[in-house]
Amino acid sequence: MKRLLLLLDSMMYFDRQVLQGIKAKLDETKLKVSLHLESGTALDELTQESWDYIIADYDKRQFRRIVRTCEAKTLVYSNHYRHDFAGEMSSVVVDNTALANAALRRFIEARPTCVSFFANEQDAQQPWGQERKAAFEKLISGTELAYAEDIFAAIKARQFPVGVYCSSDRAARKLAQYCAHHCIEVPGEVSIIGTDCDDTERLISPLPLSSVDLNPYELGRFCVDTLIKMIRFKRRLRLTYSPTRFFEAATTIHHEKTDDLVSQAELFIQNNFHSNIKIKQVTDHCRISRKTLDSRFLIIHGITAHQYLTKIRLKRAKYLLRHTKDTLDSVAHQCGYPGQSYLTQVFSKEVGLSPSKFRQQFLSDAVT
Repeated sequence: MKRLLLLLDSMMYFDRQVLQGIKAKLDETKLKVSLHLESGTALDELTQESWDYIIADYDKRQFRRIVRTCEAKTLVYSNHYRHDFAGEMSSVVVDNTALANAALRRFIEARPTCVSFFANEQDAQQPWGQERKAAFEKLISGTELAYAEDIFAAIKARQFPVGVYCSSDRAARKLAQYCAHHCIEVPGEVSIIGTDCDDTERLISPLPLSSVDLNPYELGRFCVDTLIKMIRFKRRLRLTYSPTRFFEAATTIHHEKTDDLVSQAELFIQNNFHSNIKIKQVTDHCRISRKTLDSRFLIIHGITAHQYLTKIRLKRAKYLLRHTKDTLDSVAHQCGYPGQSYLTQVFSKEVGLSPSKFRQQFLSDAVT
């Protein structure tokens, strides 16, 4: 069996989500490999072994050294554009312009007096943080929105309302804490959008954070897709991963009814529906009873939490049936169902058509 070496830091939430996406996609494909994960120890020994494929986080210096010395078909991913991809390795790069544009679209809808960008000290030193700032400023220049270079100066001058796009949820949380400490109303005076949809940062933020979702799980799946194409076409690929999903919570103004607890449950469901989760895991995550969760969902959405989970899964199933040639078993697993028969049962009940007939109908409509 072919050997696939994964070089990523499994101690980090982002990398763990990438790993889950890689494993899920591999389980659905015909690429049969034995997986080997290395996070940072015994790296020198890796160069002495033989590898068929490598997927690596190229933003980590210790991994860059390994992929440059190992003879294997290699795919690397990065959170920003780079000029040091070596040899014949393929690459997947996060499109930071797409992230910035998703935040900007939300601000354009809200029409603040001005907008700004904020990165905490750590993010500001990272290339991806600098790239997100440059992308946001360039996009702003093509609009009629005023731009405040220094968000804290804008707050002191009370240039309200102001919309702030943050380099990460960590930066967004720090800005939310600053506003809370200085009695600045969020989102009435300062609207805040982060990047990552990071559960940990949301947990310690004074308000649930609105955020553009990087969706590292889908990044992992995208990396496997790219590796398969690289093997099939026998050539190097340079691709971008463009996440645009925006998750709205308490730090941006919206006119629909909101509930912080429901927002927390929604984010958990959005990030984990593909993993065959049950509502018990949602209630455990939110530390709330099933009865209370359902009553809050009924107020906001008019449906129970379980019905909301089913809605999200079927939305994904419909997309896959329309836009991919994946088998029904593969579609089922990507949507968090144990197999084709269970998907067919739920899909037929809710949609009124079997998944196969739904796909056939879509294809016939497309032809006509």
